[in-house]
Amino acid sequence: METGTVTTAAERLFVSQPAMSKMLAGLEIDLKLKLFEREKKRLVPTDEAELLYKEVRRLFSSLTDIERFAQDLREFRTGELRIITATSIGHTLVSEAVVAFASEYRDVNIKIDTSSTVGNDVLRQNVDLGFSVTQFHHPSLHTEALFHAESVCVFPKGHRLLERETITPRDLEGADFISYTRDSRMRHLTDAVFEQQRVSRKMRLEVFTSAEANALVSRGLGVAIVEPLGVHFGNWSALEIRPFAPALEFTYSVMRPQDRGDVALAKRFLAILHPKIAAFAERSVPMPETLKIRLPRERS
Repeated sequence: METGTVTTAAERLFVSQPAMSKMLAGLEIDLKLKLFEREKKRLVPTDEAELLYKEVRRLFSSLTDIERFAQDLREFRTGELRIITATSIGHTLVSEAVVAFASEYRDVNIKIDTSSTVGNDVLRQNVDLGFSVTQFHHPSLHTEALFHAESVCVFPKGHRLLERETITPRDLEGADFISYTRDSRMRHLTDAVFEQQRVSRKMRLEVFTSAEANALVSRGLGVAIVEPLGVHFGNWSALEIRPFAPALEFTYSVMRPQDRGDVALAKRFLAILHPKIAAFAERSVPMPETLKIRLPRERS
């Protein structure tokens, strides 16, 4: 089609002229179409050949686009990263990692959603990474602990506990207490501490996450033991924060769908996030004294 002769076409394809003629004849047999008329040593394309040539060019163009797109994926010049996260870690460490990731990979789209049921949402939705504060294990998920953080006690400004440097169960004897729901791991751990020390509380309310507890405590409704990231970095000016002893730890985890394998963008995001977590654990960045973080490999 482009050279007009078998000889020139053969030279372009680096084959002999007889081989080129056999290839052309074989193509017409396979397609059951007459592609060229032979006129004075030249090939004149038929109408069918003209139409076929346009379609072949379109297909080759699409293949080139696919190769270019694959190269963009390899070099992180395109793609999409989908994240679902608990509010506390999402508004702090995950957000910091997103800023660094977006600065490095400007052409990658990032979708972020917050949830209080991250594990179930990772199972149901088309996401790459889920960040959770609650324990959730499922055979269809790969779950990895990122770090552990000691819980803190929160109470309103002007509360009688203000003079205490550390809050113990005995300090909360008879206090109006805002607790987690009965089926949560932290509820079981908290209840066990108070039962061991034979301390009773007034169980006024049950909440699903620390965010709800902080909101209620800030309005003077009681006291609570909560995860530390949200309260330390949230806008809770009406709250007082103290360490709680004995220490109760929240575990912050990342979840990935097992059937996705290692998504390159997700791996790169975690490579950015891990050093930020390590900086928190090593206290090499400004952070509150009452925020105590340890990495999974460390012992309490």
